Amino acid sequence: MSEPISVIEWRKEAESRFGPDEMTWRFVCPCCGHVATPRDWKEVGAAEGEVAFSCVGRHLSGRDAFDDNKPGPCNYAGGGLFRLNPVRVIDEQGGIHQVFAFAETAS
Repeated sequence: MSEPISVIEWRKEAESRFGPDEMTWRFVCPCCGHVATPRDWKEVGAAEGEVAFSCVGRHLSGRDAFDDNKPGPCNYAGGGLFRLNPVRVIDEQGGIHQVFAFAETAS
């Protein structure tokens, strides 16, 4: 797990990788490896708090999070028993949130 970073540093990193449009930022599920953008979560009706926290597959009847025999997306939830979200972000009030890592930039 990474050292916590401020939300300002986290946003700067996202913008340097993907540009200023938050809807195109790319995140990778730590469980199944599926890459999704905030637009993907929005399109399936996920709550804003699920973005980069729970796999988009939770809204798509995705595979079981720990079934390696099927491709993602999966039903992984970041707040469950197994907290695999590798990045810790400190918000403006000092709270720490565990989120998905950024995906590789699109080529």
